[in-house]
Amino acid sequence: MAGSTSNVIGVALGYVGTSPTFDLGTTVNLDDGGQAVYMQAASTVSQYAAVSVLADGTVVPLTSTNSASCKRVGFAQVSMASLEYGWVHTGGKVSVNLAANCAPAVPLYTTATAGVLDDATVSGGLVAGLVALTSISNATAVTCVAGYPHVATGTIGGAP
Repeated sequence: MAGSTSNVIGVALGYVGTSPTFDLGTTVNLDDGGQAVYMQAASTVSQYAAVSVLADGTVVPLTSTNSASCKRVGFAQVSMASLEYGWVHTGGKVSVNLAANCAPAVPLYTTATAGVLDDATVSGGLVAGLVALTSISNATAVTCVAGYPHVATGTIGGAP
């Protein structure tokens, strides 16, 4: 797991707790070039889940349904029970739950399965700025590179 390079005392990226230790939305830079943001889980979030990062300081597992109302995406590197506090990576080198048979270096999309992404095209569910580094045969967590990932909606390149 990446480490914090910010001058914020007490950052432990793998720590999850029931009481906040930072203000929600606190952001730190990471040694892999990414960032992590301190959030509260609004529902249970599994390790390596793609999550919707909401404006109120909470996260929920990302799905094709809720991606329409949230444009910022993060990746939980540790599990968080509902109402727990912890760090969610919003960029850098992250592990992400992908569906079976995802190819590397192709666009990734939201799915109906909470927190899982796939290379199967979903209208309005493109997670722009994220790419897997390797292919997989079974659904599992894969190392990806995330550069300011977000859900892209509407038309892309003039296509509906």
